Amino acid sequence: MILRSAFWSGQLTYRKWRGIVRRGPQAHARVFVQAFLHLPMDWLLEEIGSEKFISIWLEVRKEFSTDSPFETAALDAWDAIWGVIAAGDSQYPVSSEVSRLPRMRREVLKTIVCNPGINAYDLAKRTRRDYSRALKDVRQLAETGEIEIRPDPRSNRKAKQLLPSRSINAILAGMVAPFKKASKN
Repeated sequence: MILRSAFWSGQLTYRKWRGIVRRGPQAHARVFVQAFLHLPMDWLLEEIGSEKFISIWLEVRKEFSTDSPFETAALDAWDAIWGVIAAGDSQYPVSSEVSRLPRMRREVLKTIVCNPGINAYDLAKRTRRDYSRALKDVRQLAETGEIEIRPDPRSNRKAKQLLPSRSINAILAGMVAPFKKASKN
């Protein structure tokens, strides 16, 4: 019933809608926008799945109208949900770099975002990964600009702090400098 009320052009059964969702938003972007505007969030996330939502959200969000206050409010809410699922922070900016990260590397990022200043050893313990694998993930995240690696001022050893460079909460706390997007010039 909710599916039919969300779409006003013709009969759209659950089976047809589910087929569209499985194929992705490329051919039916407006169907996705209507689903994100009118269907219950928890139900829609369960139907789509977290991993698929993270990967398609950038494409779907382009179709939202910023002229409509209703669509802008929904866009903000879905952006916050994307941030929580992808990076563990509702204020984390939506980015294609994060959506392309493998699931376990996103878990490493999420752990760093939720525990700013953590070191690589503690990160490996929390994520239950080999230290060498966690270190490789840290290097990759640093190369993409998602995290910063700094010397730990509390340690006499060569320990490094891992800080999320794009986390709004870390920026507001003064842990990292505000993130600047690279210009296209």
